[in-house]
Amino acid sequence: MKKILIAAILILCGIKSQAQKEDLGPIEWISFEEAEKRDSVESRPFLIDVYTDWCGWCKRMMATTFSNKSLAQYINKNFYCVRFDAETKDTVTFHGKEYVSDGRVNRLAYYLMGDRLSYPTIVYIDRNKRINPIPGYMQVKDIEPILVYFAENLSNTVSSVDVFTMLYMNSFPDVYGDDIKKVKQHDIDTLGKINWLTMKEMREKYDKTPKPILIDVYIDDKYRGYVPYITMNSMVHERAVLKDSALCNYINSHYYPVRIEATTTDSLYWFDSDKPFVSMGQNMPNAFTHALMGDNYKFPAMFFFDKEHKFVSNVSEFFEPSFWKVVVKFYAEEAYKKEKFETFYTKNAKR
Repeated sequence: MKKILIAAILILCGIKSQAQKEDLGPIEWISFEEAEKRDSVESRPFLIDVYTDWCGWCKRMMATTFSNKSLAQYINKNFYCVRFDAETKDTVTFHGKEYVSDGRVNRLAYYLMGDRLSYPTIVYIDRNKRINPIPGYMQVKDIEPILVYFAENLSNTVSSVDVFTMLYMNSFPDVYGDDIKKVKQHDIDTLGKINWLTMKEMREKYDKTPKPILIDVYIDDKYRGYVPYITMNSMVHERAVLKDSALCNYINSHYYPVRIEATTTDSLYWFDSDKPFVSMGQNMPNAFTHALMGDNYKFPAMFFFDKEHKFVSNVSEFFEPSFWKVVVKFYAEEAYKKEKFETFYTKNAKR
């Protein structure tokens, strides 16, 4: 009878333990070994959730933020995700090196977070293998711009994740209105307005007074989700970057700015064309868009033409406003005829 009672207790404990097991939600969590194996085939940034068993906020983030199905879908598509117990006694191998416990913390935690051991911490390892630990519990809207920053490989073109986060927040004021008021703005200014012209309006003004031409090719938000080359950063470019007052003022005074939706069905007349550029079909690019971009539909996309309406260059990367201010000056002043952009940038960028 005693043996039966002990067995029953053990079974009940096992059932209770299973019931209390943490629900890891819709995100595909894999091992370090599997993440590195997959990364060797298809490069992606790593998302490492550093937690401890006693961390209440870690459990809360798993039960709320990481359980959001839309967020999880984005994460699964763009990251290799690993959960790492910072206090594990197991030996963990990562990047060809073994990490063991020092009796309190596994030494991999120090490698990933430095001396700042805080839980939860999400560690992002970008495609250049740079380690970026970001501590603290985050709601969906808090983590979203950070995910975009690393998923869309913006660490090479934006000075910091904080700057991009502020640009992102300013792009969606209905969602982040209260947050924008609370946090430091990093000199983000979205009060400007570019006086966009149609192709016809630009031609009329140009015929009277020649001036460099700037064409911004964008794609409507309605295509986001099923057109692969629409990125979140291209939306931020249109909604925040091109609203910087100083940038807008310079463009308005030195260029004829033209904004074209990539799939427009309007007939577009360029200077040297006898026939108009027209749509290539429903939800297909306009022939003018195709002439500019070929098959490389990457947004944002800005095209620069000189005073003789000859093509000079294009920029199809996301940059913050401070960088764009130098770019538009470089082409408006025709500095490209005298020096390399790197030299010009060094002399003109704000320090």
